[in-house]
Formats: sequence, structure tokens, C-alpha cells
Amino acid sequence: MVPRRFKDMTECREELTEYAAELESGTDDDDPEQRASKSTQRYRQDLRWFDHWLDDNGIESVFDVGPRESNQLGRDLSSQYNGTTPRYRWDRLHALYDYFVSLGVIDRNPLERWNDQKGEKWGMTKTTEQSKRLEDDEKYAVDQDDIRLMEENCGRNRVRNQLVIRLLWHTGIRRGEASNARLGWVDRDVREITIPSDVAKNGKTRVVCWQPSLDGLLSKWLDKGYREDYLGGRDHDHLLVGERGAPLSAEAINKLVINSADRAGINRKLYADANAPEPEDGGEPEANRWLISSQNVRHGTGSYLVHETDMGLYEVSRYLGHQSVEVTEQTYVEYDPRAGTDAAHKFGPA
Repeated sequence: MVPRRFKDMTECREELTEYAAELESGTDDDDPEQRASKSTQRYRQDLRWFDHWLDDNGIESVFDVGPRESNQLGRDLSSQYNGTTPRYRWDRLHALYDYFVSLGVIDRNPLERWNDQKGEKWGMTKTTEQSKRLEDDEKYAVDQDDIRLMEENCGRNRVRNQLVIRLLWHTGIRRGEASNARLGWVDRDVREITIPSDVAKNGKTRVVCWQPSLDGLLSKWLDKGYREDYLGGRDHDHLLVGERGAPLSAEAINKLVINSADRAGINRKLYADANAPEPEDGGEPEANRWLISSQNVRHGTGSYLVHETDMGLYEVSRYLGHQSVEVTEQTYVEYDPRAGTDAAHKFGPA
């Protein structure tokens, strides 16, 4: 399924482009008092969606939305999206109308009638504990810019740590799969890694791949003696190695990601988990839950494949090793009532 594509911001209704320009004027990544560019980008995406929603519902102007229309908006958001998307999108559109109220263009925010009821009425809540802790300008999935910042701030074991971060990003593998990866699973000629069924979480063998930008790091690690130096005389066939020569554990991989994002200034502690599981390597449990961990990198890969490529939902599901296509759809895909309609016009039976 190819995600819906909405009009460019410049083609949207004048009131929406005006608000987008206002947001841009208050955006500065170097000023902590200003809005971050990523936050502004999310507002723009919501405005483009809203313009499309107005078209679908035959509403000419943003000022033609009243309590009845905003009630429909809430129902549509709830039915079309999963997770925290409905809540955040509603809140940003609520901010849009607050802006027009502040200008004196309208007397009352039409979404205010239902704002206090949005959780009970449409289930617009921050569902997971981590999601509940996210700020409006934060997201669960990392993107390419985040990965680059993490690589630039990955610490003193630079080659290995960059390799780990980029490997997770390219392949979307879980940290446990990366920890268990053996040299024999890696086919450098075709840039693929085979994850066997006894390691894969869903119990099914799958093949993941990487892009050419990983080749240089992999060559340094395997061909230039870096891996051998880490082994320090030990003998095992794990792809990734810790500083003392043992296989790099899943917990160490996760901490590597967390610390790199923290040094890059894009991470923060969300909350302390009193029920944190004991690490497999016997160390102390990581009681703190962070904004960015290895799971967020995997989620970023899935989001990229679904929303930025023409990969089908079935292919993304199998690539990520999900139990079913439904898991992928619930996690990454926004509901589209016209999914397949354009293709059916072209290819449907006569």
C-alpha cells in the first residue's frame, strides 16, 4: 500500500499557508525558546492533511468548521489512525484555531466544544507509557538526521559504534538479532544478512539488507583489523564484539544507541521503570526509559519503508519480521479509504 499523498503546503487554503508561515517565523533550532524545525514540519504535515479532509467533506473554508464538523473531524481521526496520531493531530489543529481566535478572526475555537472529551469520546490518548511521556514536538521513530547525529556522537569506539548504528538503521533488525549475528550469516557480495528462524522473534527465517554507505565501515571492521583487535585473542564468529572480546550483548547495543543519542543532544530520560527486566548479561537493569533507544531506530526504519518508498505492506511486514501484516499496518500505516482505488480503475476486470 502506498501512503496517501496530499497537496503541497503552497497549494493549500490561504488560511493554512498563512498559519504555516507564522510557524516558520517562530522556528529556530539554535534557540531553545523557539520551535524546533521538526516540530514545525509535523504541524505542516497536519495542515496538509486537514486541507485534504476539508476537501473530502466539501468544506470550502477553515472558518466553515463548527461543532458539528469538528465532531466529524474527531470521529474521522479516531477511525483513520492508530496510536497517538489522532491525539497529536487534534491538538495541533486545536492550536490552529486558537491562533485565529488570537487574531480576532473568529470568536471561538470550534474544536473547543469537544476538546475535554476527546479521550473518552474518541479514545484520543497517549496509549503506551513511553507515548504518554512524549512532548508534542517529539516522535517515537528516528529519522536519517537523527541517525547522522548519533553517528557523529557515538563515542570513542567510533568505527564499531557507527557500524552498529548504521547496521540497525539499514536493516531494521532487533538488537537481539544484531547481537546474535554471525559472520556466516553475512553475504557481502549481495549486501544481505540471513536471520535464521531460531533467532528471529517470529520463528521464521528472513533476509535483510544494507545499502552501499555501510560498505566502508564493514570493510574497516572486518578487513582492517578492528574486529580482531577487539577479540584480543578470543575465538568466536559473532559479527559484533565488545571491548573485552566477548560478543556484543543486546543490552550493550541498546546502551550504545541511547548514549550516542544523548551525546547528540536529541535524547532524554522519560521515566524510571521499577519493573525493568534483568539484562541477559547479568548486569544491573536499566531502570530509566529513554526517548531514543534501539527500538526507536528499528521503528524509524519501518516508518521510512512504509511512508517514503513503494514497498508493499506485505514486503515491509516480512522484512521487519512481524508476526503478521496486521501488526505492521497497526504500527505504521494510516487508514486510507481509497487504498487501491486508483489502481483498480486502471487494472480492474472489464
